[in-house]
Amino acid sequence: MNRRIARAAGLTLVAAGTWYAALQAQEARSVWDGVYTETQAQRGAALFDRECANCHGPSGAGGSMAPALVGPAFSANYDGQTVGDLYERNRSSMPVGREGQLSAQQNVDITAFMLQVSKFPVGTSELPPQTMLLKQIKYVVDDPRTPNQGDRPAGTHQDNTPGTEWIKRLERPERIPGLKTDAVIALLHLKPGDVIADIGAGTGAYTIPFAKAVAPAGQALAVDIWPELLGYIQEKATTAGLDNVRTILAARDDPRLQPARVDVAFFHDVFHNMNDREGYVRRLAGYLKPEGRIAIIEQEFDDPIARKWDRPEDRITKEQVRAWMAHVGFQLVAEFDIFQGTHNPQGAGMPERWFVVYGRAAHSSQ
Repeated sequence: MNRRIARAAGLTLVAAGTWYAALQAQEARSVWDGVYTETQAQRGAALFDRECANCHGPSGAGGSMAPALVGPAFSANYDGQTVGDLYERNRSSMPVGREGQLSAQQNVDITAFMLQVSKFPVGTSELPPQTMLLKQIKYVVDDPRTPNQGDRPAGTHQDNTPGTEWIKRLERPERIPGLKTDAVIALLHLKPGDVIADIGAGTGAYTIPFAKAVAPAGQALAVDIWPELLGYIQEKATTAGLDNVRTILAARDDPRLQPARVDVAFFHDVFHNMNDREGYVRRLAGYLKPEGRIAIIEQEFDDPIARKWDRPEDRITKEQVRAWMAHVGFQLVAEFDIFQGTHNPQGAGMPERWFVVYGRAAHSSQ
């Protein structure tokens, strides 16, 4: 009898040792290490389609009854957590009305499918159906093998990501619908003959449509600190047959425009990068015509995607902008919500944004 007890205890210790070894093997892993298999994700896809897609839409893209379970905004909510946290959320909340009724293996297969749809790499080992093991796998949005946005020298807000890297990021096909260029042009009341400065122009996603809107007599000024980006914009303009695009290599604290030349100074998701925001507005004011306007589109301070990319001190609020503008003699003349809530295009990977337009107090009508 004692030998039987000892043998049973030994087997228990072996099983515990095996589980502990598996736990140790999971340490320091992330979703970028290939933590599920293609076969497991396929099983999960079939389960998701049967059990979850009616509410959350095909591939978790979002439906009329429930939000998306994939995509940048969803991933941002789990950034810094673990696959175990995602698994537990799935286990406790799906399927609606039958929460907790799927087996551990079914839930982990669905979790594997969600990782695949979020474009995390496939591996050679399946996700294990144990919460403790899954909690050893970090859910990290940024691929550690590539540079991260937000390379700011200490004490500055200026992003040092090189222009060549920005071209890859800004030219994502899914990003373009999220810019709503036609709507922005209409709301700014751009007309032929206007001069608009696209400050922080990037790859010219706004510059080129601006140039078309103000042609033939107007100009679109592409302003940026990276020569690679300006060269890219000039190639776009040439291809489009536009001769009213002018590229300007700016300084970090000065757009280097001509005095009293600009009708509209436009910023999209770039004003927060200025180191001295109020000082930049003060300098910019000298480049505007007396009735010139400053248009700023910026990410909502607490949007999950904004929190992912930028530290709190590098993000800004509408209230801060209002104060800086007032100190330089500008007041709010328009505000639009085309990038907020349900108006923000889904699938573009863009944070919710606010859109404000300022003019000098003496020329406040549009």
